[in-house]
Amino acid sequence: MPWSNQSGGGSGGGGGPWGSRPGGGNGGGGGPWGGGGGGKTPPDLEDLIRRGQDRLRGIIPGGTGSGFGGGKGILVLLVLLVGVWLLTGFYKVNPNEVGINTVFGRYTGQSGEGLRYNFPYPVGGVVKPNVGQFNSVQVGFRSGAGAARQRDVPEESLMLTGDENIVDLDFEVQWRVNPLKAEDYVFNLENPEGTIKAIAESAMREVIGRRNIQAILTNEQSSIAAEVKEIIQSALDGYGAGVRIEVVQLTSVNPPPEVRPAFIDVNAAQQDAQRVRNEAETYASREVPQARGRASQIVQSAEAYRDQATAEANGQAARFTQVYEAYKAAPDVSRERLFLETMEKVLGSVNKVIIDQNGTGAAGANAAGVLPILPLGDLAGRPGAAR
Repeated sequence: MPWSNQSGGGSGGGGGPWGSRPGGGNGGGGGPWGGGGGGKTPPDLEDLIRRGQDRLRGIIPGGTGSGFGGGKGILVLLVLLVGVWLLTGFYKVNPNEVGINTVFGRYTGQSGEGLRYNFPYPVGGVVKPNVGQFNSVQVGFRSGAGAARQRDVPEESLMLTGDENIVDLDFEVQWRVNPLKAEDYVFNLENPEGTIKAIAESAMREVIGRRNIQAILTNEQSSIAAEVKEIIQSALDGYGAGVRIEVVQLTSVNPPPEVRPAFIDVNAAQQDAQRVRNEAETYASREVPQARGRASQIVQSAEAYRDQATAEANGQAARFTQVYEAYKAAPDVSRERLFLETMEKVLGSVNKVIIDQNGTGAAGANAAGVLPILPLGDLAGRPGAAR
């Protein structure tokens, strides 16, 4: 030993590299742990090492008086260490997680939720992506808390339309890891959010570049979101990203702030035009059927008059034919009958004076052949005629 802290009983005993104070004795050490009589002595390092070796021999079976117990003890110690190392391979997969197992960095398979096992580090490894968590990527804005709840990012939100206008568009993409392709997400994507954001912005610019600004601001926002979602999913599938796009939502679609008042005026004018057009269509839908009904009524009345006139003409022609046939059979009788019927119609409603052409009449007739008659019809119609 190079030095010893064992104190001797006589003077001049070796007291370590610091020596002994004059006067001898155990308490006169001049080392760094004590400066005078009665101070504490430093710990004996060799004694501590010796005690540790004795305890280790008691733990290791087959220990001997020298070394660490021989080769058998070292082997048992190695076996215990290997066993403890193998036990560290157990791991737990929580719900909504998938265990991605690797051996020497190579993918070997997936594991579901529960207590699982794989070779421990550094031979094996486990990555547990959360396949049930919905993640969000914001393009054109950044949301926050408090007063800065939302911040616009013009370099992302300003986009060129198909009719060479500019639209300020903010949208959000919600995505999650595909449970069936979680290994692609782990091994193929280094920066998932950055990749999805770049693809989403590129897809939105492509779709906006094919449409006019009026359609973008009014009635095609749902179709734009659906088309962008399809393009993003197709691109990610081509990259083997293992990501499933759930929702693409347009949060704000407006003209640029510099020209927004003019666009609002144009939009108001278009709404007025649409309102007037709707009123005109309503009036037309009410008046046109009525006009068609009146026209149909006139046509039907004309057709009825035509049928009536035709029937009367056919009836008169048939009557004339029958009269003519009767006249041919007996001309004199028919001529007299026609004469009498005609005179009945003509003279039936006028005052009449009957004159006998032969000049002879009944008693009381004058020589001129005038036959006086009593106007009974006139007398019956006068007031006081019954007296």
